[in-house]
Parts: sequence; structure tokens; C-alpha cells
Amino acid sequence: MQDKRRIEEMFSNMRLYEARNVIFSFGQNLVWRRYLIREAEGRLLDVATGEGNVLKLHRKGMGVGVDISLGMLRRAPKGLLLVRGDAENLPIKDGSFDSVSIAFGLRNVPDKLAALREFNRVLKPGGKVLILEMKIGDRLTSWLALPYVALVMPALAPLFGGSFGDYVYLFRSILNFPGRREMERLFRASGFMMERVYYFHIGSTYLFVGRKV
Repeated sequence: MQDKRRIEEMFSNMRLYEARNVIFSFGQNLVWRRYLIREAEGRLLDVATGEGNVLKLHRKGMGVGVDISLGMLRRAPKGLLLVRGDAENLPIKDGSFDSVSIAFGLRNVPDKLAALREFNRVLKPGGKVLILEMKIGDRLTSWLALPYVALVMPALAPLFGGSFGDYVYLFRSILNFPGRREMERLFRASGFMMERVYYFHIGSTYLFVGRKV
């Protein structure tokens, strides 16, 4: 199980993290986030918001970002409404938002069911949950991404200001992330109905779209 303090420190110290994501995904992560935003409804809570990249795409004044990493929040542009907090214990009132999103962050949460239950708690009745994540091994074609994610990205990370060890951790978190069937089970257990799933990047990246029931 992940150590929250280690994760917070790792991401706080990850300079140019978002820039590397754009480079390593050949800009596709920007496209995937736009799919997420098109699914978002009303007032949005973006969990594990990092530098606020999802919020920057959402309607101005209609979003709040939460992240455990103070370093990440400090690198976000001014003008965004940001709160430091833990996905498993959100500092948010019940029924405050129309949508909750988390992009490439749920894999770093130790208790994913607890986080999903928190997402449900802060959503209004019928609210939406949007989870953008990477997973290798759930779909046959996703294995084609294995050499790139496991070897190329960690090897290139130091050239772009990153750490080989950090990217080894990120690869393991991608490999260990729940597949679609397990995510469907977690959705049901936390009070959500899965409405649809988008597949990107030869099946190694998912956008799960769910609704509070």
C-alpha cells in the first residue's frame, strides 16, 4: 500500500511533471482531459488537481481543486480556487458539487473505495464522477504500451528534470490499478452506476463515467 507522506513529497518535488506528461504522451493527455471536461456538469470538484490543468479547461469560477501535494498547488496558476486535502477525507461539505473528477490520481490513493465514497458524499443527487486513468494488462492491446511505460519513460525522465525512481513507481501504480471489472465493483460499492467507458492510447488509458444513484 502506498505511503501518503512519500507520495506527497514525491509530487511536491516533481518539477516539470505536467510538461513531462505532455512530452511522454505526445500531447494526448491534453486531448483526454478535454473528453473529461466535455462530460463534466455544473460545479466541478477536481481531486488530485496537481497544477490545476483540468480546472483550467472548465468554466471559470465553476471549479475547485483539491490536492494532497502542497508543492503541486503552489505551482498552479493564480486565480484557481484550490484546497489542500486528502482524497480519502475531503475537506468539502456534503452535496456541494455536480461533478467530481480525478485525472491520473486515483492510482496514488491507497484506499480507492474510501475515496470513491468521499466523491459520492460531496456530490449532489444524480451527480457525476469522472475518472481518467492508465491501466496496462486489462485489455490485450494495452500490453503494447508496456515497453514504453516500463522502460522508455523512466530512462528518459532524467533528461527532462525527472527521477528514474519516481517513474518506476508510476509504472508500478499503472500496472496495479484496477481493471474495468474491478472498477465497476468499486463503483457499485460506493453508490455509483457506471454509465460508459472511453478507451484511449491502444486501450491503456480509460475514462470512467459514473452517476450517483
